[in-house]
Amino acid sequence: MTNGDLPKRHDLVICRVTKIDPHSASVEVIEYKKVGLIHASEVAKRWVRDIREFLKEGQYIVCKVMDVDRRTNTVILSAKRLSREESDRKLNEFKRERKSEKMLEQIAKTLGKTLEQAYNEVGFTLQNEFGSLTKTFEMVEKNPELFKKRELPEKWKAEIMAFVEKSLSEKVHDLKINLRLISYKEDGVEIIKKVLSGVKGYEVKYISAPNYTMSGTGKNYKELKAKMTVEAENVIKEMSKNGGEASFQVMEK
Repeated sequence: MTNGDLPKRHDLVICRVTKIDPHSASVEVIEYKKVGLIHASEVAKRWVRDIREFLKEGQYIVCKVMDVDRRTNTVILSAKRLSREESDRKLNEFKRERKSEKMLEQIAKTLGKTLEQAYNEVGFTLQNEFGSLTKTFEMVEKNPELFKKRELPEKWKAEIMAFVEKSLSEKVHDLKINLRLISYKEDGVEIIKKVLSGVKGYEVKYISAPNYTMSGTGKNYKELKAKMTVEAENVIKEMSKNGGEASFQVMEK
């Protein structure tokens, strides 16, 4: 949810397709609760014979704001004037913000408030000050003392900090390490199997030669990463002892 009246030109926005006509598609601009319009020429980077080849009613898409008709409050949009990377990044931000909004709603319930009341009393302020609810909760997690000093209603500060602290105590982190293992010996496959059988406490899966993954979970991410890195380094040493080649890469969150 946003307290902004209308999006600005060139903003990226999340839209839900509501109606498809021969020459345009109508959408709901989710974050602003406004009507948007995508002309057929702005649907795709190639010639569009039928909009339904690219869009379906109910579909969520990322669009770029081209203009705003302030007479009708209609947002003029383009679905083609942004890269795949921009689209993916915006969708991920949207999903994370939706998750954070659910967190705010849970906090509001403990205070006997609705989500709308939560936004009016503290949500919009947090978005304006920190950039988003997601960044707010990240800040509370990393620096609770600094958050405590902010000029916000005390009851909200207390509940937000308590919620984040409880979430941290219950949070389980996932970590994956990609392993690349090569042996040129006749019994190379058996050597790799033997080396990997020495991995204890973590799941190892074969992907495709010469790639494997090692996966683990833990409540303390730094500790999990440190332990799994040591385990991966042991695999590298064992492969080297057996005349093989090996490397690994930690897949950071």
